[in-house]
Amino acid sequence: MASPHSRRKTTGAFGNRKPREIVRDWSKPEAAPVDTTPREPSFADKLISYAQPILEQAGGNHTAAKGAMNVAILIWNAAIEGEAKIKEAKATLAKLPGASAEQVEELVTTMVARKTELHPGENMIVTNFILKFSHKRGTQFRVSAVNINPEGVKKADLTDMVKVTA
Repeated sequence: MASPHSRRKTTGAFGNRKPREIVRDWSKPEAAPVDTTPREPSFADKLISYAQPILEQAGGNHTAAKGAMNVAILIWNAAIEGEAKIKEAKATLAKLPGASAEQVEELVTTMVARKTELHPGENMIVTNFILKFSHKRGTQFRVSAVNINPEGVKKADLTDMVKVTA
């Protein structure tokens, strides 16, 4: 522990009795460079562009817009998961009030084609979404998704695994 008696023997910041000049730089720091390269659209942006035809039919009704996003996400997930899920999506949409089999068939066919046209390599399955409408902040759209086929990841081959015995 330092005491006033031991400080006379120390050198450095606290024990040095020689005055030193304090130099400060009062100049303004340079502004950080702004990245002007266009950013890649987020997954939420891709989903909004995909669902645009269905959202236009909803108009300005917030409840209808949330329902339209539910329908678009149902078809998006079915298009990724395969033909069996597309049949399940058609059956689910046919149960909606006012929906005919021809309308459902046309809607699902066009939206699956739209998905393969706009985002062919996208394998993200939507698990949850939040669509909020606010006068102060505007519309917020957040998406939770899972990649079902990540690049570079392979399933383990059981023949290559070493069997450990105790």
